[in-house]
Amino acid sequence: MGLCFAQYGDAHVVDVRERAAMIICLRTVEIPEAERAGFLAWIEENRPLREQHGILAELVLEPSDGTGETVVITAWPSHEVFDAWIATPDRDRLTASDTHQSVDYHPITRYEVVGGYLNLDALTKEQP
Repeated sequence: MGLCFAQYGDAHVVDVRERAAMIICLRTVEIPEAERAGFLAWIEENRPLREQHGILAELVLEPSDGTGETVVITAWPSHEVFDAWIATPDRDRLTASDTHQSVDYHPITRYEVVGGYLNLDALTKEQP
């Protein structure tokens, strides 16, 4: 069920098998340029708290050409873990912060992970 950890040659790979092993939450955000550095620092500063509540990953994506929307992706073990995070006073405290309030957040779309893989070793190696 869920994730299968395997080794292919020198690579450790996480394969998604059978049913949703995690969920991905995707939302677009509008970050004022003057707030960009602070927002990215805020994500990192609050990482330990989010990890205590079960978050697996958080990525902020910006278009390579500098145009278009910024996307925030988070990964969670399940809908239940994500819903529990949403209901915590810790999350309420973070969303009440000046940094969070400076960003315009669009609705979250939840996705079930139903296939694919992560090559964990490749993510830690310097790429050419």
